Amino acid sequence: MTRQSLPPQDEPVLSGAGQLGPIGDRPSRTREIYEQLRLAIARRELVPGNLYSVAELAATFGVSRTPVREALIDLAARGIIQFERNRGVRITQSTAQDLKNIFELRLILETHAASVVASRLDATTERALTTAFDQLQRATTMQDDLTYWSSDRTFHRVLLDACGNELLSSIVDNLRDSILVRGTTSAGRTRTLQDITTDHEEILTAVLSRRPAAAAEAMRAHLQRTADSLLQQERDGDEG
Repeated sequence: MTRQSLPPQDEPVLSGAGQLGPIGDRPSRTREIYEQLRLAIARRELVPGNLYSVAELAATFGVSRTPVREALIDLAARGIIQFERNRGVRITQSTAQDLKNIFELRLILETHAASVVASRLDATTERALTTAFDQLQRATTMQDDLTYWSSDRTFHRVLLDACGNELLSSIVDNLRDSILVRGTTSAGRTRTLQDITTDHEEILTAVLSRRPAAAAEAMRAHLQRTADSLLQQERDGDEG
């Protein structure tokens, strides 16, 4: 990452497509920096295995080192980065086995969530799920990867939150963050955005029709296809 001079504090969070931008003086500065770092890792602007200094990142965002360090501590707690004494931070490199472990847990937790929500769907959850799916469809039409993966996360989070178990939502959030180093998407070489949208449509249809077993199966199939796609990309990378 190229070190930048300190920019004006009223510039936008993102300075352009695929570029980190400065963050102004805001109450939620640490949280915003956390989200921007997470996005930069997903976009591969911060590369797994590479070393970055706190000072370098602070200069990039145009803020002091303190909120950057606080955001990095949160990322380290989720296993996304590692601190190296007197050197900086390194983006964690995950393995194929890490992927298998993560999806093994997601399959258990999210199929359960889909089943539970389908069995007790209320109007609020129905609206939230439908809205998230509509956003997925629009992003698919526009081929807007960043909006797509934000909407994808929202769709899954609505299902999890509707279970009424905050720990469940938090655990799955952590699991999703743990595979950030593999990029924002499982689409591309093995699946398209439309393929993945179709998965979500099957989940939505089963939930809205209040069929718990069908909802669980649709979620299982979606997560398994996602895992298979990411593992195939891992194998392709090893061969390349």
